[in-house]
Amino acid sequence: MLVARAINNDVRVLTDVDSVAEALEQMELLGADCLPVVNQSSRKVIGQISRSILGDIDDNTISLGDLELEEPFKIFNGQHLFHAIRMMLQHELRFLPVVNENWEFQGIIKKQQVLESLSKMLNLTEYGSVITIELSHRNFTLSEIVQLIEAEGGKILGITVETPDAEKKSYEISIKLNLQDVSRVASALRRYGYTILTESESESYNIDLETRADELMKYIDM
Repeated sequence: MLVARAINNDVRVLTDVDSVAEALEQMELLGADCLPVVNQSSRKVIGQISRSILGDIDDNTISLGDLELEEPFKIFNGQHLFHAIRMMLQHELRFLPVVNENWEFQGIIKKQQVLESLSKMLNLTEYGSVITIELSHRNFTLSEIVQLIEAEGGKILGITVETPDAEKKSYEISIKLNLQDVSRVASALRRYGYTILTESESESYNIDLETRADELMKYIDM
């Protein structure tokens, strides 16, 4: 999903003619510690301002355009939503401005849009069942798995990949299928040497993904 599909336009963006007092008021209203600043005339994102910087300014009537703004975090409307999620996590952003190729402001991505978009991409609302497969780094490929699943009449609704860490050396691939019973798919995969960790209906998979999504949102809020 492209970032353009998750844009929100109901958040008033700060402009260079807004005062320090107006910026602090908007941060308080949105519960944000950092917000982008847009040039009122060109509509280009010219920087960002943080609560910590505003708190050190004695004169609350000074315009934001008269301050030394920070380099803005931004995402282009043609990039994938995963890039936006990674940026929000990396920099602990609650709001992320979206721009076009000319840096012209297009709107804001906020956490609710991220959560809703993740739900759509992962097909959380679709009924199905889940199968989890363990794969070594050397054998990590999905093409044969997809072929085996489709040969048994299954259609893939969503895939999540848990990458290896220092303790666990293998990938865990959870695949949501449009099947109520995945036993035939599991048997076919085992015949080809794949290790099946779990076979379950979609409810537990959805709960797990929703929990991870909630954790992601909490992480963004930190």
